[in-house]
Amino acid sequence: MPERSGFATKLRREPVRVCLRSPNVVALDRDDELVEATRKKASFTNYRDAIAPLRATMARVEAEFPDVKAGLTGAPVLGNDEMEAAFRDSKRATALAFALTLGVLVVAFRRFGMPLLVLATLAVSICWSLGIVTLVVGHLSIFSIMFISIVVGLGTDYGVYLLFRNDEERRLGRSPREALETTAMRAGPGMLSGALTAAGTFYVLMLTDFPGIRELGFIAGTSIILAWLSMMTLLPALVLVTGRGHVERRRDTGPRPARIVARITRHPRLVVGLAAVAAALSLVALRGVRFDYNLLHLQARGTESVAWEERILRSAGRSSFVALSTAGSLDELRRRVAAFEALDSVSEVESVLSLIPTEQETKAKILAEIAPIVEPVAVGWREAVDAPRLLAAVRALRQRLDLAVGEAPFGHDRDEVVALRDETAALSRKLEAAPAAAPALATLQDQLRADFARTLGHLKRNLHPIPIGLADVPGQLRRKFVGDSGRFLLQIQPKVDIWDRDGAERFIRELRTVDADVAGTPVITFEAIRYMERAYKKGTLYAFLLVGLLTAVIVRRTRESILATISLVLGTICTVGLMFAFALPFNLGNVFGFPLILGAGAEFGLNVVLRYGEARHRGGPRFPRSTFFAVLVNGLTTVVGFGSLMIAAHRGIFGLGLLLTLGMIATLGASLIVLPVLLRRTEARTRADMLVIEPPPPKRAAA
Repeated sequence: MPERSGFATKLRREPVRVCLRSPNVVALDRDDELVEATRKKASFTNYRDAIAPLRATMARVEAEFPDVKAGLTGAPVLGNDEMEAAFRDSKRATALAFALTLGVLVVAFRRFGMPLLVLATLAVSICWSLGIVTLVVGHLSIFSIMFISIVVGLGTDYGVYLLFRNDEERRLGRSPREALETTAMRAGPGMLSGALTAAGTFYVLMLTDFPGIRELGFIAGTSIILAWLSMMTLLPALVLVTGRGHVERRRDTGPRPARIVARITRHPRLVVGLAAVAAALSLVALRGVRFDYNLLHLQARGTESVAWEERILRSAGRSSFVALSTAGSLDELRRRVAAFEALDSVSEVESVLSLIPTEQETKAKILAEIAPIVEPVAVGWREAVDAPRLLAAVRALRQRLDLAVGEAPFGHDRDEVVALRDETAALSRKLEAAPAAAPALATLQDQLRADFARTLGHLKRNLHPIPIGLADVPGQLRRKFVGDSGRFLLQIQPKVDIWDRDGAERFIRELRTVDADVAGTPVITFEAIRYMERAYKKGTLYAFLLVGLLTAVIVRRTRESILATISLVLGTICTVGLMFAFALPFNLGNVFGFPLILGAGAEFGLNVVLRYGEARHRGGPRFPRSTFFAVLVNGLTTVVGFGSLMIAAHRGIFGLGLLLTLGMIATLGASLIVLPVLLRRTEARTRADMLVIEPPPPKRAAA
């Protein structure tokens, strides 16, 4: 039968009747604890129209009854709140990424014209990307919604490389067109390799099993390719058309990052030693970086649905989510209910049997036995209150309680008997002090008589009950547990915390001993986490293999390829150490960040190695100022692009932004400081190996 989701509305005081009138709310059930909503299409936010009136109703209830605390939670509410927070955070992060990137570029170029051209070109490529996403995918998920911030961080790299190299060629005296042509010819392969590496590490995510990560891989990878295409075609045209290709003569005054790095790299042994120590400490810290499987910890703090879900966990020790199973007949339903209830991890099983009285035959037999006794009983006429008789009965009761107090052992039960004895004594004293209390007692007697008459009448009417079957269950309640196909639904409540990995695994494992096809939110979440684990492990492995392959193909020299890979691995390992320092755990929101770090970080090392090889073949400085600043500025734009995600209230997006920021800082440092040192040392050793001391020619013998 099709699954219907529900909103769990938990109330502190029960019963509280809440009247909901909305076309999006179709049912209210079980003491107003479960509200069922319509669902027209599959989406995270399609319950928004139902959630709004429910929350408005909760607000009215709390205003009318200040002591009542009510809230909404459940899978639809959690999903809706999470997606709305992600959309809101994505908009803010995108705006911040553009602003910070503009600031970095303005500082780097010392003018506004070039940065504006770069961002305008990037904006055009993002529009292309959104068009392709609309045509191919058709939606954005919680994973892919932050792709714009990622592309802002990576997409500007290719424009920065182009503009810095163009400035270098212009300073050599080339015309604007010649400078751009030379830049495209010499720096183009490095830019293309960076784009292929970054996009490739996203595309390999499409080989994983999790749909959300596959979509992110396609969307982000395609967006990076389009960003590179726009920077290689549209940006050069804009530079020529706007005349922004002129070079400003600037004196190098004051301390510069290049000079600082140059001073550091003059001590190669110190650099290599510190890098080795940092890597070793990071590997040791890896054991201290835990993995947090709790999806509630990814959501924004203060979210109502999360707060109430956590409150249910604290008070009841279990989640509000239920597992689902079905049965084809009532006999099978009874067997499955009994089997599920026997499991240690199950607290309760709800089905249509919950609406049908149990052991009806046994109860009917008991009623038949007491019928001859109950049927003759009748309530007599009202009599006047006999105060002396009542006082005698109360005194006799007090005496018996005195005896019970003397014989009862010390403890809670004796204290209750003492309290009852004291109350009886107080009543006796009141009756003695007020002998004319008969009129007041007459009213109480009438109330007790009427209550007894009602109870007796109800019992007589049910002495011969008619058995209640499935057909007697109201249709609105039967629809919840019986599908159109005639199959019966079971809702299985967990006794354990399903947000904890061990609790969820135990709950699902035990349920599958009864029904291998058990479903529901706990099962879906558990399986999704397993798919995500496999996805990020495969994605990281595929990304590393792809980066290594592309590096070998593009560089074409084994030694330089290995050194570029070593610097990337060093930066990735140091990222783990930084995670430990910042108390950032692995979680299901940031685990796929490592393929991104590999793809983005590989670009830095590739450009350093390629420029090093170009200088070896064509002459000139091994690591010129333009390449250093191009890599540095690109690293900073990538850092601010990824770092903009840290303004998110959604803790999963914040954690991803922090991880990517730390990863970019680590890989950038390895590429700008450690990699040049390694390249110089290997080149020096190569030259030493190539020096051959020729022996002197043999002396000729005298004639």
